Amino acid sequence: MRPAEDASGRFGAMFYLACLAALVFLAIKILPAYVNNYQLEDHIRQLSIQLAARGRAVTAEEVRDEVVAYAGEHGIALTADNVRVVISSHVAIDVDYTVPVDLKVYTLKLHFTPSAENQTL
Repeated sequence: MRPAEDASGRFGAMFYLACLAALVFLAIKILPAYVNNYQLEDHIRQLSIQLAARGRAVTAEEVRDEVVAYAGEHGIALTADNVRVVISSHVAIDVDYTVPVDLKVYTLKLHFTPSAENQTL
């Protein structure tokens, strides 16, 4: 093997290792935001089912406060302005928020809009 071919192979291996490291870094930074969003979406889906079947009247403010508290427990920065709740002949919960992800050279803004709706009994 000639020295030029040997250096080319090492460069290729280093390049692929750098790409793999970059992908692992991105996954470590971005995946938690998606997992938290999934948990929030599952929570509001379960909450809308419970509210639709609940006999006791609940106000939209109580539901909004519960969603904001749950999000805070899971590291999602929500305010009451990010949550819209409609309770009438159906229960609808809509959340709209953005999560900034610091990638050291760029701040990626992930936008999520989980929602759930159920007809009351």
